[in-house]
Amino acid sequence: MIGIIQAILAFASCVIAWFIPKRIMWEQSYSSLMSDYRSYDFGIAVQGIVEFFAVDCNCDVKNIKKEYERRFKEDIKEIRVKSPELCLHYQRRLLAQFYYQLDLCARSPFIGKRRVRRDFTSREADIVRLLYLMGSAVNESGVLFTDISCDERVPRSAKGLSRSLADIYRVLKESKPYMEL
Repeated sequence: MIGIIQAILAFASCVIAWFIPKRIMWEQSYSSLMSDYRSYDFGIAVQGIVEFFAVDCNCDVKNIKKEYERRFKEDIKEIRVKSPELCLHYQRRLLAQFYYQLDLCARSPFIGKRRVRRDFTSREADIVRLLYLMGSAVNESGVLFTDISCDERVPRSAKGLSRSLADIYRVLKESKPYMEL
């Protein structure tokens, strides 16, 4: 009887030893996202995306691709003059990465959708929709997205930095294309 109780307690200890660090990790990740959400760069990025859609696109989804290409070319010409944080492409990527991380937290059993719904408003969905449409425009545009794939293979037997590049290449090669559902 004592052996069974010891086995149950050992198992419970292992579960708790796994559970607590995982919970802390997800809480730290979510806390970091909340800090990013309150940051200056995030506010500027949201304002940039909203102004782009409201002013440049005249609140018309059909104008996103054309106007995004125009703004991209304009930003590239002025990159030496203005800060990269003010470039629309940078702002889109910053926000897209933030919402990707937020989605991971929402799917986590430690944070969950209920908590994300409590901390964020439905207005965030409008920003996400714009980011999705802008990402689609990037994929469809020859100006914004150039196919750089080639037939050259990455060797399996590499050393040093080349080995790290070969490893991450294999990881990324198996991932989905941008914004694929």
